[in-house]
Amino acid sequence: MADKQDDINKNYPLSVFRYTATIGGDDFFFSEISGLNIEYETTEYEEATTEGAKTYQLIGQKSAPVLTLKRGLFKDGLELYAWLNSTDTCDFEKKDLVISWLDNDNNKIMTWTVANAFMTKYEGPSLDATSNDVAFQSIDVKGDYLTVS
Repeated sequence: MADKQDDINKNYPLSVFRYTATIGGDDFFFSEISGLNIEYETTEYEEATTEGAKTYQLIGQKSAPVLTLKRGLFKDGLELYAWLNSTDTCDFEKKDLVISWLDNDNNKIMTWTVANAFMTKYEGPSLDATSNDVAFQSIDVKGDYLTVS
């Protein structure tokens, strides 16, 4: 039996549904996380030469990461809204956001860390009297930089 599991672990792609999210040391459960991107700004530099105009692409600074996190809304689940509401003051709290991707044995495969993250958007559920869907909330989080380990 162990040989078959080893074969699956080596030859099959990893699933994306196993992960944990920690914001400022507190664990949260999200149904979807997107925006785990590292991007650089670019600049064009044009130069006149004896052979004619030449254009060079130059790399600039890293863009600040922006993540979107979605989860079901619970009756007493306003802690994310409270975090956003704290940005109304000049001493709002930035928190590290750590997302750990897990294998089938709950071992960490990869970890993304957004340093000094703060919430920039809170979106409540879409209300529909004809629907029986789960109510979702989503947040956008921006940070200083994203590291991958």
